[in-house]
Amino acid sequence: MKKLILAVLLGTLLVPAGLSASTNFDIQKIADGVYAVIVKPPNFVGCNAAVIVNKDEVLIVDSHYRPSMAAELIAEVKKLTPNPVRYVVNTHWHNDHTQGNDAYVNAFPNVEYLSHINTRRDIISKAIPSIAESLAALPGDIQKMEATAAAAADPAAKARQEAAIADRKAYLAELKKMQITLPTLTFDHSMILHRGGREIQLLFFGRGHTAGVLVVYLPKEKILISGDLVTNGIPFFRDAYPAEWTSTLKGVSHLDFETVVAGHGPVQTGKSQMLRLIAYMDDMVGSVRKMANEGKSFDEVKASLDLSKYKDGLAGFVAPLGNELAVKRTYDEAKGLVP
Repeated sequence: MKKLILAVLLGTLLVPAGLSASTNFDIQKIADGVYAVIVKPPNFVGCNAAVIVNKDEVLIVDSHYRPSMAAELIAEVKKLTPNPVRYVVNTHWHNDHTQGNDAYVNAFPNVEYLSHINTRRDIISKAIPSIAESLAALPGDIQKMEATAAAAADPAAKARQEAAIADRKAYLAELKKMQITLPTLTFDHSMILHRGGREIQLLFFGRGHTAGVLVVYLPKEKILISGDLVTNGIPFFRDAYPAEWTSTLKGVSHLDFETVVAGHGPVQTGKSQMLRLIAYMDDMVGSVRKMANEGKSFDEVKASLDLSKYKDGLAGFVAPLGNELAVKRTYDEAKGLVP
């Protein structure tokens, strides 16, 4: 009986508890001074984040899709500690991880932004230009949404559409003033911060989700903050390097960690999700490249590929491929169409 009670207590302690009443985030303490910032569905603020409170300052991992959302997190951080935010890490260039950067420099003028060298390059060449593209496209998108709302007969559907329209309008207003503050400190392989008694490792294992995706690793706490190298399903492949992603993940998997703050989805315990993703990607990439090298068309690849045995545990898996974008990106890479 004593063993049973102890097991229940330990299990309870391992469940991260939400600490705040934030609108868009659940703030979960996962170690002393370390917090996972998990997006509450269905709110679209982009990625998860992490807060690391050190002796004299705070480090934030990833900055969300909007400055207003970053400001919301800043308000939550101020409830946790009087320490200023000194560092913001961008795990990669995607807009949902970088567009909130500006909020931190406005609130903390001495803040430094850390990233891999490729991420800084890609923010300049990809993320910043995409803001102008969104500014051009959003007004037309909003008009179409308004027409759909006006024609909706179901009150609930109409209300959902109107809420989405309000959200898009608010985003457009932010976008008109948005600037992405660039990383001020970059590295090519690793960077290690020693802050009080805490060691914070920024590690680049190779290309994968993007050309510059990094992980943040706390060896003492055995915590990995993975960015979008790992999510709760099959990550987004639009800008990926599929042939290298699995080897990158295998390198990361050798780190000694027990907790993973993934780029999207809930906090993970252990390595099972990462190993599940590695197995799917190894099989998918190997199969697609083999068929592409045999001269099969993409339609022929889709018709013959069945990866349904990997669907358990990968959120959003659509049988039989898992994710068509992942397969298409892999096929294009095999054909030499990925720069």
